[in-house]
Amino acid sequence: MAGVDPCGPIIGEPATARLNPRAVDVARYVVDAAIDCAAPVAEARILPALAYNDSDFWEFEKWALFGHEWLFIGHVNQVPNPGDHFKLRILDEPILVVRGKDGDIDVMSAICQHRGHPLFEGLAEPADTSGCLNAKYFVCPYHAWTYNLDGTLHSAPAMRETTPLGKLREEIRLPRIRFEIFHGLIFINFDDAAAPLAPTLEKMDSEIANFGIADLVPTPLVSTGVFDWNWKIYHENSLEPYHTDYVHKDSHNPAPANLSKFYPFSPGDGQVLTTTDFGPDSAELFDSGGQVQLPIIPNLTDEQRGRLLFISVMPVLFLVIEAGSVLVTMSLPRSAEKTELLFFSLFPKEAVAQPEFESVYEEQGKMLQTIVGEDMLTQAALHRGHRSRFSPAGRFSWLEATIPQMNQWLLERYRRALDRLEEANS
Repeated sequence: MAGVDPCGPIIGEPATARLNPRAVDVARYVVDAAIDCAAPVAEARILPALAYNDSDFWEFEKWALFGHEWLFIGHVNQVPNPGDHFKLRILDEPILVVRGKDGDIDVMSAICQHRGHPLFEGLAEPADTSGCLNAKYFVCPYHAWTYNLDGTLHSAPAMRETTPLGKLREEIRLPRIRFEIFHGLIFINFDDAAAPLAPTLEKMDSEIANFGIADLVPTPLVSTGVFDWNWKIYHENSLEPYHTDYVHKDSHNPAPANLSKFYPFSPGDGQVLTTTDFGPDSAELFDSGGQVQLPIIPNLTDEQRGRLLFISVMPVLFLVIEAGSVLVTMSLPRSAEKTELLFFSLFPKEAVAQPEFESVYEEQGKMLQTIVGEDMLTQAALHRGHRSRFSPAGRFSWLEATIPQMNQWLLERYRRALDRLEEANS
């Protein structure tokens, strides 16, 4: 397509999707400078500092990753009944996840197709977004255009004088967003031409098959707030156990770093995995003192009961899986230097049915907050360090073998995006 401006507006992207020339230049610099960043751990280096703190590189990443990769948005049991729905904002896109009258999940834009007002903002902003809502219709608060659960137009007041309702119904519906459900986990992709997700998650598929994640019960969604660090720092920190004996020396003792194991990573893999075994006197990370033991997930092997499994499906999802529960974290960037974290947990139905469940879950939440609080301070300090003129091209410990794997995932996609731009301008 000779003459196409690779930095110009991108058809099918948000109105703001224009890559300025410096964003492309910085992306090329980062990729060229990261030549050793995906090497075997003994030779690998960390990504250049610009990959963490440069606003133009973030604009490139927002297009290259969040516009074309699979993004985790929730669990099927967050909307268990027909009419149940929740809304989520992925970058600047308000989306709607709903279980329709037929019992199937659907994902669609939450932008009214009349004048573009979000369906769940402004006057319609719900006071509590921690759980699902239920409705028969979705009503735009601006002019009361009303949509059915499947996104088709139901009614539009005062329109008959210009466009009959029947014609509007033929033309208008809430845009559907492509999605896949993998073990009950819902992923979306704004790129209709993207390759399917499931084939890239074969290693994850094998590791979580016994956990029955699709049947687990979610707790309410909680936001821990917006933090002053780049989204990649969260995944790096969560995947590498090297820091746990130091940052979490009093809170992570049940799973010491030296009991960690690492998985091979292959080109095209969609996940990074690692495990840490429990010590001889431990059986769970968030041990509530042993007074009340909730039922664990059935059908697990001895090995699965005796370890933590960590899985990153970038750029959004991070899982911590143990015998009694699954901790689900969503890492949602707000800018190059700010990230919001959303949490919920998944438990077996037998555990949630116990009368002691709420008190045990509350106690586990307090212990989790201790670990999260320690990580928040560390990650914010690390991000500030990346602003320094002395930010290093650091080497890794064997306990950080997952970070070069992360870098390989990232660099594959950065290069792919740059190739798309080159092709568009050839």
